[in-house]
Amino acid sequence: MLNRFISIPILTLIIGFLLGMFFSGNKLSSLDSLDPMDKEWIKDTVESNAYPNVKINPNVVHNLGIRFAKAEKKSLLRNIETIGKITRVDSMARRTVTSPLQGTLTYLIDKQDGDFLKQGDLLFRIASDDLFKLQKEFQEAYSAEDTSAAIAMIPHLHQMGLNDKQIVQLKNGETPEFPVEVYASEDNYIFTRSGFVGEFINSGFALFNVGSQHNIIEVTAEIFERQWGWVEVGQTALMTVRGLPGLVFEGSVVRVSSPVGYPTRSLETTLRFNIDNPAISQSMFTHVSILGWPKENVILVPQTAVIRTEHEQRVVLLLDDGSYQPVVVEAGEEANGMVEILSGLQESAIVVTSGQFLIDSESNMLVDFNRMLPIDDKHSQHINHHSHH
Repeated sequence: MLNRFISIPILTLIIGFLLGMFFSGNKLSSLDSLDPMDKEWIKDTVESNAYPNVKINPNVVHNLGIRFAKAEKKSLLRNIETIGKITRVDSMARRTVTSPLQGTLTYLIDKQDGDFLKQGDLLFRIASDDLFKLQKEFQEAYSAEDTSAAIAMIPHLHQMGLNDKQIVQLKNGETPEFPVEVYASEDNYIFTRSGFVGEFINSGFALFNVGSQHNIIEVTAEIFERQWGWVEVGQTALMTVRGLPGLVFEGSVVRVSSPVGYPTRSLETTLRFNIDNPAISQSMFTHVSILGWPKENVILVPQTAVIRTEHEQRVVLLLDDGSYQPVVVEAGEEANGMVEILSGLQESAIVVTSGQFLIDSESNMLVDFNRMLPIDDKHSQHINHHSHH
């Protein structure tokens, strides 16, 4: 019985060996029968490390669903998509607007408690004898070409509330009686208002107490290593919450921490949003999009066009004669479904974005097949291989 079980695998090995010899003999026979011109083209192709062209019947192209895209030189929008967590929810703190100097209140906006202030609204105007005197001294120094003295007065003028436009007007000879003008720095509501036109007020007098109805929302998000160089303070950030479909909240990046967590290799960023929606609460998870600065004038192709292997990246080109050829490229940064091509591809080249793996496999099979051929060193003419499907 034991002998019977031993003889079965031995018999299987013998049959497999004989079949392999049979098919190998037929294959080598077919290779030897190729035209010498075919062999020479194969030799040059292999030696130049180029991938053979592949031609496909147009009907087969349609059936395989092959799609194309043009390599274009444009901006790479380096937006960062990541997950964030709401780590802080604070009510908007009220802010007091005070007089920067003593003087007479010559104008006060005609709005009362509870009214809405729009960014840029003129809140009040103050005339000050001390400020008029300093303006006259500045103008006289500038007219006398005492540049150093005039420049030394500019910070003091700013501190007293004069703006750059008014200082330029003084240089141009305008009457040195400019009042201090204070504007709303952002959209706010008036909680309290004090003072009246014609009243003499001191420096630091509180004229307005303003604030907003929204909450300050801070979101912590982690950026992966390859995108560390894309994020900076001040960039716009968009946030969505799964529980509030259709709503997009806009904020900004306010802090970028040092890389944290050796295992994750992630960069922690803090985003801030002003939101008046009561459904937003602490510890909620959000989807965050950070709008990074674009990278200008780079050649881009869709990510789906790039074939990545262990040793190289390739794309499949559509050539002028209708054939296809894989070419080696050097890929750079990726964002928004696009890949930067650093080398190996010219602008306006047509690349395959769907079905390229089948074409690339066919070309690779031709290379492997060609390496088995005996090479005749006497010929040098190249021919194209036609693949039948």
